[in-house]
Amino acid sequence: MDSESIALKKLGELNEGFRASVARRPTLKRSFTISVNSKSRFVRFDLPKFMSGSILENEFWIASEVELRLTATKQFVAYRLDREAIEYPLLGSSSHPKLRQDRFVAVERRLFDRRKLKEPIPKARITSAVKYTSPKGKNSYSRSLVWNFDQLRHGLLDAQAVRASQSTAQALRKRERSLMTDRLRMTILRRDGSRCKMCGASAADGATLHIDHIIPVSLDGRTVAENLQTLCAACNMGKSNTFIG
Repeated sequence: MDSESIALKKLGELNEGFRASVARRPTLKRSFTISVNSKSRFVRFDLPKFMSGSILENEFWIASEVELRLTATKQFVAYRLDREAIEYPLLGSSSHPKLRQDRFVAVERRLFDRRKLKEPIPKARITSAVKYTSPKGKNSYSRSLVWNFDQLRHGLLDAQAVRASQSTAQALRKRERSLMTDRLRMTILRRDGSRCKMCGASAADGATLHIDHIIPVSLDGRTVAENLQTLCAACNMGKSNTFIG
């Protein structure tokens, strides 16, 4: 049959070229488990956050395994297009001297379908779990979260994005703090009359004065004059991020 069928011959050649690159890979599996020492911690435990952190701790391995499977699916798209370019114009175009044409076409179709390479559908089962056992071991509790391949892929991207945004925020905060120069401190002191903007104490009263952000840098406050105020040490310790003019 193969020697008589152009379609089957072409499919065989195509399969040899793609077989390795579209090979199915085993289900991607990983399990992360943590035990906590109290029932309240067990109840409050943030499983999605734990999952994201665990994914990042194994980032290189997971990213590599995910990419291998995504590459195989992309290769299969190319394989399917090339296979269809053989299937539609060539199936049924050949004949066999010992078979009726309709019989030959039916057998050829059956063999063609049987020999198609299978689509490498990526699969994953990533589990995170939290466990708690009561002090005397009478009661045991557990909760788990399971991600499939798509959830893993998107979860990895989300975790990487959060980490990047946190790194950016930290860099911006470090920059804002570096802008607090001695010259700027003196400018704010003079503007505020060298007195605490909350209680009015001055150095003459024995107060230690600080220049502080009204909106903290940790909350994206800027190091600019309108966001700075003079506070004594006592008010600075007990402030509520409120400017009092």
